[in-house]
Amino acid sequence: MKWLWILLAVLAALVLIVLVVGALLPAAHTVARRVQLPRPPAAVFTAITDAATQPGWRPGLKSVEALPPSGDKRCYREVLDFGPIDLRVEVEEPGHRLITRIVTEGSPFGGTWTFLLTPTADGTELSITEHGEVYNVVFRFLSRFVFGHTATIDGYLGGLVKHCGGNSAVQDAEPAPQPRHD
Repeated sequence: MKWLWILLAVLAALVLIVLVVGALLPAAHTVARRVQLPRPPAAVFTAITDAATQPGWRPGLKSVEALPPSGDKRCYREVLDFGPIDLRVEVEEPGHRLITRIVTEGSPFGGTWTFLLTPTADGTELSITEHGEVYNVVFRFLSRFVFGHTATIDGYLGGLVKHCGGNSAVQDAEPAPQPRHD
């Protein structure tokens, strides 16, 4: 019986540590990653905006469906392994820049992804900057110390490299400026 109480005390201490550390971490974070792709910017832009083909190359993406626009901004829902995420396209400059924002009601996280496409001699350099917020303190702890803030971007870029026929490794990038929220 003594071991059971010790085990319960250790588990309670671990939960308390996760809650306290998660509460002390900042909700906001910025990470940026980049990759070289052997395709021109227009082709890469098509790949990252063509909802019909993305479930075939994006890890964890089951489907993408259009939603009614928000004002003049295009909206869509991505259904991932862990559930749906609603997004709004804030900026769309074909072949150059795309900014998407999470607009899911009640989500434990939010923020934007800024895609910047730069032509290179061999194709395109694509960088993605995530300006994210994690509202739930447990998820904040896990995203910082277990999953890592770049895990989603790394998976996305890894799938895109395979889709585009490249073999480039994902690398750190200089973050893009945070977009305004109008």
